[in-house]
Amino acid sequence: MRIGIAGLMAAVLLVAGLSGCTVTATLVEDEIIEQRLDTLRGPRVSVETFNGRISVVTGSDTSIDIRVVKRGSGTSQADAERDLAMVEHTITQEPGRVTITVRRLDRPLTLGNSGADVELAVPLDAALELRTSNGRIESANVTGSILARTSNGGVTIRDGEDVDAETSNGPLSVSAAGGRLELRTSNGSLDVIAAEEALVSAETSNGAISFSGSLAAGDHAFRTSNAALSISMPTDSEFTMDGHTSNASVSSSFPLAVAQDALTGSVGEEPDVRISAVTSNGDLTVTGQP
Repeated sequence: MRIGIAGLMAAVLLVAGLSGCTVTATLVEDEIIEQRLDTLRGPRVSVETFNGRISVVTGSDTSIDIRVVKRGSGTSQADAERDLAMVEHTITQEPGRVTITVRRLDRPLTLGNSGADVELAVPLDAALELRTSNGRIESANVTGSILARTSNGGVTIRDGEDVDAETSNGPLSVSAAGGRLELRTSNGSLDVIAAEEALVSAETSNGAISFSGSLAAGDHAFRTSNAALSISMPTDSEFTMDGHTSNASVSSSFPLAVAQDALTGSVGEEPDVRISAVTSNGDLTVTGQP
C-alpha cells in the first residue's frame, strides 16, 4: 500500500502534537449540609457564596430550611477532597437575622469547579440579601425586600417589595413586585412583568427592556442600547414621557408627540409620573393595557 507524503506528514504532526499533551479528567467531590432554624416572622436572611446558584422559596412561617451543596474539584479523588476541604461554610443566627456564608480558606490561582449552591425555604415575609458569582439567583413568592448580586448568571425574582438586583452577562426578570425597583444588568435582557405601583430604574446594554404594570408617582428611568425598549401601562395612566432612540422606529397608543426618533409629551391633566426612556438601534414602544 502506498502512502502519500501529505499523509505521512499529517501522521507525524498528529503524533508530535499528542506527545506534548496530557489528557486529564476533572473529578468533583461534594458535601451536603442541611439545617433547620426556628425563627420569628419577617427575618432578614443573608447569603453569600461563590461559583454557585442561590434558590429561595417560601416555606414555614416559623422556620428556615437551609441546604448547602459544597463542591471541590481536582485531577484525582484525593485532590478533589483536599479542594473541598478548602470550602468553608458558616451559619449564624441572631435575633431577627440569619447569615449563611460560603468561602474559600485559601486563594487558589483558579477556582475550577469549586463553589457552593445554596437552597432556602423561608417565611413568606422574609427580607433577603443574596450574593454569589458565576451562578444564577432565583427567589419565588417572598414578599419582603430583596437584594440580589451576581455575575455571569441570570436573576429571576417573583414578588417582593423594594427589589435591588444586579448581574452581568445574564438576563434579569422581576415579576409581580412593587415599591422601589433598582435593576441593572449588561449583555442581557431586562423584563419587569406585572409591576404594582413601582418606582423603577432599569438599565442594561445590548439587551431589550420590557416593562408591564403600574408606576408609582416619581421619576422613572429605562435605559438600554442596541435593543428594543417597550413600556406597557394601564390605559388610564397619567404620565409625562421623554423617550428617545436612534436608527429605529417609535410608536405609542397614548396621545404623545411622535417624532422620527422621539416620544414626548404628557398624558393627563397633572401627571406625577415622569418617565425617561432611552435606547439606540432599537424600537421604542409605549402601549396601553386593559
